[in-house]
Amino acid sequence: MNKLSRLVDIFKQYKYQLSWIYMFMILTELAILSTPFLLGKSIDGLINGNWYWMVLLSITYFLSNFFNYKRMVYDTKVYNTIYNDIALKFLKKDDVDVSTKVARTDMAQQIVFVLEGYVHYYIATIVTIIGSLIFIFSENWQVGILVTISIIFIVSSVFILYKKIRQGIILANNHYETKSKSIECGYASSESFFNRRGKIEVCQSTIQGKNWFLINTIKYIFLILSIILLITTTKDITIGSVITVYSYVNNFLIALLSAPVAIEMFLRISDVLKRLD
Repeated sequence: MNKLSRLVDIFKQYKYQLSWIYMFMILTELAILSTPFLLGKSIDGLINGNWYWMVLLSITYFLSNFFNYKRMVYDTKVYNTIYNDIALKFLKKDDVDVSTKVARTDMAQQIVFVLEGYVHYYIATIVTIIGSLIFIFSENWQVGILVTISIIFIVSSVFILYKKIRQGIILANNHYETKSKSIECGYASSESFFNRRGKIEVCQSTIQGKNWFLINTIKYIFLILSIILLITTTKDITIGSVITVYSYVNNFLIALLSAPVAIEMFLRISDVLKRLD
């Protein structure tokens, strides 16, 4: 709980700056969310000589691009300020050796990665999951139930490898803290450090690869089943409707793949915050 409270404290300290960033992010994702619906309507409309939906789709593309631009212009200076504050605060400690200070201030960059990358990613994921599910149910409730069931299979597969991911992150961070000392001890020690580092990264990559293979297999199975179910249960279906439902089902399943990223992010940031205490 203490590790999570540290992260919450960072949010509170910079709540106004971060709120502006996340507001632009949400507006961008809402605009992107509407595009499969507008695309389907545009296709059906153009077949019948109606350009109304195509105009709306073009406006939506412009708005999503504009909101993303506004966010990118503002967020870098905010995240740089946050990182500097965290790093300089830790460097004031007198009971930590130089090697550990170098390693842990480098690790502190991962906190900024969470705020800049992962939080953005999860805002997009939440908007996509909820929004896509609403659109899917509005088009075909049977397909909606099917893709909802996929949540159980994808999340379960992630927790199968949970412990191994956690062990890999702790091992990698423990090893990284010895980098400066290894270099100071000479070439042989440095060579041993980097060889060991490489083996740890290969091991982590292998675990991640197994995880992604498993959940992507589940994703494609449910995507194919959704298409079959949609075609066989919908009367007088249009080309635009097929494209719309396919896009939302695909986006929904892709968003669910954020589960392993969420687990890894939580474990990584928890370990870093513990070391910075």
